[in-house]
Amino acid sequence: MQLIVLQSIALIMTGLMVGNELAVSAFVHPQLNQLEDKCHAASTKALARIYGSIMPFWYATTLILTIGIAFILQHHRSALFFATIAAIIWSLLILFTIVKLVPINNKIGQMSLEKLPDGWKDLRKRWDRLHAIRVGFLVIALICLTVACQISTSC
Repeated sequence: MQLIVLQSIALIMTGLMVGNELAVSAFVHPQLNQLEDKCHAASTKALARIYGSIMPFWYATTLILTIGIAFILQHHRSALFFATIAAIIWSLLILFTIVKLVPINNKIGQMSLEKLPDGWKDLRKRWDRLHAIRVGFLVIALICLTVACQISTSC
Protein backbone atom coordinates (compact mmCIF):
# COMPACT_ATOMS: atom_id res chain seq x y z
CA MET A 1 0.00 0.00 0.00
CA GLN A 2 2.81 2.44 0.89
CA LEU A 3 4.54 1.71 -2.42
CA ILE A 4 1.39 2.54 -4.36
CA VAL A 5 1.00 5.82 -2.47
CA LEU A 6 4.64 6.75 -3.11
CA GLN A 7 4.33 5.81 -6.77
CA SER A 8 1.14 7.84 -7.11
CA ILE A 9 2.73 10.91 -5.54
CA ALA A 10 5.85 10.53 -7.70
CA LEU A 11 3.85 10.11 -10.90
CA ILE A 12 1.59 13.06 -10.11
CA MET A 13 4.55 15.32 -9.23
CA THR A 14 6.50 14.19 -12.28
CA GLY A 15 3.52 14.40 -14.62
CA LEU A 16 2.69 17.91 -13.46
CA MET A 17 6.33 18.94 -13.88
CA VAL A 18 6.56 17.55 -17.40
CA GLY A 19 3.21 19.06 -18.32
CA ASN A 20 4.28 22.43 -16.98
CA GLU A 21 7.57 22.39 -18.87
CA LEU A 22 5.83 21.23 -22.04
CA ALA A 23 3.27 24.04 -21.72
CA VAL A 24 6.06 26.59 -21.35
CA SER A 25 7.68 25.28 -24.52
CA ALA A 26 4.56 24.76 -26.61
CA PHE A 27 2.28 27.59 -25.50
CA VAL A 28 3.76 30.22 -23.17
CA HIS A 29 6.97 31.12 -24.98
CA PRO A 30 5.46 31.12 -28.49
CA GLN A 31 2.89 33.63 -27.21
CA LEU A 32 5.57 35.75 -25.54
CA ASN A 33 7.41 35.86 -28.86
CA GLN A 34 4.38 37.63 -30.35
CA LEU A 35 4.62 40.52 -27.88
CA GLU A 36 6.35 43.84 -28.40
CA ASP A 37 10.00 43.63 -27.24
CA LYS A 38 9.69 45.56 -23.97
CA CYS A 39 6.55 43.67 -22.92
CA HIS A 40 8.13 40.37 -23.98
CA ALA A 41 11.26 41.11 -21.93
CA ALA A 42 9.23 42.18 -18.87
CA SER A 43 7.10 39.04 -19.04
CA THR A 44 10.16 36.84 -19.49
CA LYS A 45 11.89 38.47 -16.52
CA ALA A 46 8.82 37.91 -14.33
CA LEU A 47 8.52 34.27 -15.36
CA ALA A 48 12.25 33.67 -14.85
CA ARG A 49 11.95 35.08 -11.32
CA ILE A 50 8.91 32.97 -10.42
CA TYR A 51 10.17 29.75 -11.97
CA GLY A 52 13.64 30.37 -10.57
CA SER A 53 12.24 30.21 -7.06
CA ILE A 54 9.91 27.23 -7.58
CA MET A 55 11.55 24.87 -10.04
CA PRO A 56 14.70 23.93 -8.08
CA PHE A 57 12.51 22.48 -5.32
CA TRP A 58 10.18 20.78 -7.78
CA TYR A 59 13.06 19.18 -9.68
CA ALA A 60 14.78 18.10 -6.45
CA THR A 61 11.57 16.65 -5.00
CA THR A 62 10.90 14.73 -8.19
CA LEU A 63 14.45 13.35 -8.21
CA ILE A 64 14.20 12.31 -4.55
CA LEU A 65 10.88 10.56 -5.17
CA THR A 66 12.30 8.78 -8.22
CA ILE A 67 15.37 7.63 -6.28
CA GLY A 68 13.07 6.50 -3.46
CA ILE A 69 11.05 4.39 -5.87
CA ALA A 70 14.23 2.91 -7.36
CA PHE A 71 15.44 2.04 -3.86
CA ILE A 72 12.15 0.40 -2.92
CA LEU A 73 12.04 -1.52 -6.21
CA GLN A 74 15.54 -2.93 -5.90
CA HIS A 75 14.12 -6.49 -5.77
CA HIS A 76 12.16 -6.02 -9.02
CA ARG A 77 14.90 -6.13 -11.66
CA SER A 78 12.89 -4.76 -14.56
CA ALA A 79 11.17 -2.07 -12.50
CA LEU A 80 14.49 -1.12 -10.90
CA PHE A 81 16.05 -0.74 -14.35
CA PHE A 82 13.40 1.75 -15.52
CA ALA A 83 13.33 3.65 -12.21
CA THR A 84 17.13 3.92 -12.29
CA ILE A 85 17.07 5.21 -15.87
CA ALA A 86 14.47 7.81 -14.82
CA ALA A 87 16.62 8.88 -11.84
CA ILE A 88 19.73 9.15 -14.02
CA ILE A 89 17.87 11.26 -16.58
CA TRP A 90 16.53 13.52 -13.80
CA SER A 91 20.01 13.94 -12.36
CA LEU A 92 21.48 14.80 -15.76
CA LEU A 93 18.63 17.20 -16.49
CA ILE A 94 19.22 19.03 -13.23
CA LEU A 95 22.89 19.38 -14.13
CA PHE A 96 21.98 20.44 -17.70
CA THR A 97 19.58 23.04 -16.31
CA ILE A 98 22.14 24.48 -13.89
CA VAL A 99 24.91 24.62 -16.50
CA LYS A 100 22.97 25.70 -19.61
CA LEU A 101 19.58 27.22 -18.78
CA VAL A 102 20.05 28.96 -15.43
CA PRO A 103 22.86 31.24 -16.71
CA ILE A 104 20.59 32.39 -19.55
CA ASN A 105 17.74 33.01 -17.10
CA ASN A 106 20.11 34.98 -14.87
CA LYS A 107 21.19 37.19 -17.78
CA ILE A 108 17.58 37.78 -18.73
CA GLY A 109 16.70 38.55 -15.13
CA GLN A 110 19.40 41.23 -14.99
CA MET A 111 18.39 42.98 -18.23
CA SER A 112 17.33 46.59 -18.07
CA LEU A 113 13.91 47.07 -19.62
CA GLU A 114 14.80 50.66 -20.46
CA LYS A 115 17.55 49.59 -22.86
CA LEU A 116 17.36 45.98 -23.92
CA PRO A 117 20.78 44.59 -24.81
CA ASP A 118 21.58 43.67 -28.39
CA GLY A 119 20.99 40.00 -29.03
CA TRP A 120 18.61 39.44 -26.13
CA LYS A 121 16.13 37.71 -28.46
CA ASP A 122 18.90 35.39 -29.66
CA LEU A 123 19.48 34.52 -26.01
CA ARG A 124 15.76 33.72 -25.66
CA LYS A 125 15.83 31.57 -28.80
CA ARG A 126 18.83 29.67 -27.45
CA TRP A 127 17.00 29.09 -24.16
CA ASP A 128 13.93 27.85 -26.05
CA ARG A 129 16.03 25.37 -28.07
CA LEU A 130 17.77 24.05 -24.95
CA HIS A 131 14.45 23.88 -23.12
CA ALA A 132 12.94 21.83 -25.97
CA ILE A 133 15.76 19.31 -25.55
CA ARG A 134 15.10 19.24 -21.80
CA VAL A 135 11.38 18.66 -22.37
CA GLY A 136 12.12 15.70 -24.63
CA PHE A 137 14.23 14.07 -21.94
CA LEU A 138 11.66 14.93 -19.27
CA VAL A 139 9.06 12.99 -21.26
CA ILE A 140 11.45 10.02 -21.51
CA ALA A 141 12.07 10.15 -17.74
CA LEU A 142 8.32 10.24 -17.07
CA ILE A 143 7.76 7.27 -19.37
CA CYS A 144 10.53 5.30 -17.62
CA LEU A 145 9.10 6.11 -14.19
CA THR A 146 5.60 5.15 -15.33
CA VAL A 147 6.85 1.84 -16.75
CA ALA A 148 8.75 1.12 -13.51
CA CYS A 149 5.64 1.75 -11.43
CA GLN A 150 3.46 -0.33 -13.74
CA ILE A 151 5.90 -3.27 -13.77
CA SER A 152 6.19 -3.27 -9.99
CA THR A 153 2.44 -3.40 -9.43
CA SER A 154 1.91 -6.23 -11.92
CA CYS A 155 4.60 -8.53 -10.45
